[in-house]
Amino acid sequence: MWTTLLRLGLWILVLVLALYVLDASYPDQPFAELIEPQMLQQALVLAGALIVAGIIARIAGKGAKAVIKNRCKVCRTAIAPGAMYCRAHLREILRDEDEKTHMTRVRR
Repeated sequence: MWTTLLRLGLWILVLVLALYVLDASYPDQPFAELIEPQMLQQALVLAGALIVAGIIARIAGKGAKAVIKNRCKVCRTAIAPGAMYCRAHLREILRDEDEKTHMTRVRR
């Protein structure tokens, strides 16, 4: 999400700068009447707000990743990154799946 905010803000900033250059370079052209200084100022404020919001969202996202711990889906104990279950529950789930898929009786 932060990338979308940041990119949108930067694209609006580029557009505002391009319109400002066109307005300053060709003041006598008919399209220059369509470019209002008040509109450029409002768009510049919007671009700045989107860029700041994107930066804040990125910092907040990184901070949340550092605080959040990965937990087992069954017992909610802390587990290693990338895992979904603790060892005990993973073994239990694998054993249950093995029993479901193998219809034959296991000989011992």
